[in-house]
Amino acid sequence: MTDETRPSSGADDGAPAPAAEAPIPVQNLYPALPPIAPRSETPLRRLGRIAGLVVFAYVCGLVAVNLSSTPLAKIFPRIGGSLDQYSIDAAWQDISENYVMRGVDVGAENQAAEQALIQDLNQKYNDRFSRFFTVADYKTSQGDLSGQRAGSIGIELQARCSITAQCASNETPTLLVIEAVLVGQPADTAGLKNGDILLAVDGTDVKAMGTDMTSRIDAVGPKIRGDKGTVVHLTVQRGTTQKLTIAATREDLSLPSVYSKRFGNTFYLEVNGFNTDTGSAAKAQLQAAFGGSGAPTSVILDLRGNPGGYVTEAQSLASEFLTPGGNEQDVVVRRGRLDASGDPNSAQKVEHDTINSGGLAQSTSIKMAVIVDGNTASAAEIVTSALKDYGRATVIGEKTFGKGSVQVDYPLPDGNDLHLTVEKWFGPKGASIDGQGINPDKTVAID
Repeated sequence: MTDETRPSSGADDGAPAPAAEAPIPVQNLYPALPPIAPRSETPLRRLGRIAGLVVFAYVCGLVAVNLSSTPLAKIFPRIGGSLDQYSIDAAWQDISENYVMRGVDVGAENQAAEQALIQDLNQKYNDRFSRFFTVADYKTSQGDLSGQRAGSIGIELQARCSITAQCASNETPTLLVIEAVLVGQPADTAGLKNGDILLAVDGTDVKAMGTDMTSRIDAVGPKIRGDKGTVVHLTVQRGTTQKLTIAATREDLSLPSVYSKRFGNTFYLEVNGFNTDTGSAAKAQLQAAFGGSGAPTSVILDLRGNPGGYVTEAQSLASEFLTPGGNEQDVVVRRGRLDASGDPNSAQKVEHDTINSGGLAQSTSIKMAVIVDGNTASAAEIVTSALKDYGRATVIGEKTFGKGSVQVDYPLPDGNDLHLTVEKWFGPKGASIDGQGINPDKTVAID
């Protein structure tokens, strides 16, 4: 239906339609505004506008570069001291395209780059304990801390400056010394002894296994370990002149970290490492000794040859002999993110490992002595320091090793691992033993 034939609505069909109202002009509804004159752009304004656009573009580029890897890094610097990934990639491209030998393994080169970062820290900050672990090294390290050692002979090695003395903070170790021979294990049976200097493994000179002591230690471990039942030949120097080659048969070892025995009223507790179960194992043996009537009246804690382990296990063991409250609060204080001077007051991270309640031999009526030697290190020194600082035990033996730092493992995407120093620890009285060791209350020469 068209508009012309559309019927009208309403009662007056025959009446003429009213006239339409005229539209009201828009200008009558709103007051007129004065015209806006165009702004003239002076040369100065034009320059400012261009400069603003340039700054905006640069900031956008700066943000983009810091969120990704790009060749524009030469123009846009990275913020926060990041590695120059562009240069690293360019170096690898030059090697892969131009090196005299084809087929260079990128995996091996990645590993070498990761290891170089740790070696630089070792040299720059004299950090002997940050390490680079390959996949196999990391697996072995974790096995050692659980008391499981596959294809091992039962020795601990340590880099030193002499047979009996540790390196000072400004010295570089030159000797690889057997610091501990585990009793009853293959190395002990074969005749190896604490203090033997390792010269060669299966005829390969230790000095040929790396350019520095860290790389030599990394190489020596896998050569000593092997399949159960196979033989490894270690060439060692004993004393100043004697040179021996000793054959040891590898075995799969399962080593308890705690051993105890009662001698009359004296309870003897030997701890040879701070592994994942050391705290609970020590508590169980203390419970057996002190849980009933006729409890011992004295304790001897033997930490000789103990290379350390987990700080939490050291905290657990020390807490069995200390009572929280009053002047006794911390087993150890850990400080991290120090400034370049190493000032402990500059630490951005401070952790207090406090004494746990419920220790089984906390009573000071139970007399106590701790036996230490030059191979008592790390977590074993944490326990020694706490018991000495609080006057809970008399420390007997020789000056301890002097490892006052904490390492944490950081597994990498390729399966390798950074065993990285993250903190330095301080005893309850605030002293650091790093490179210094703990002097016993009574010095006694120990074979």
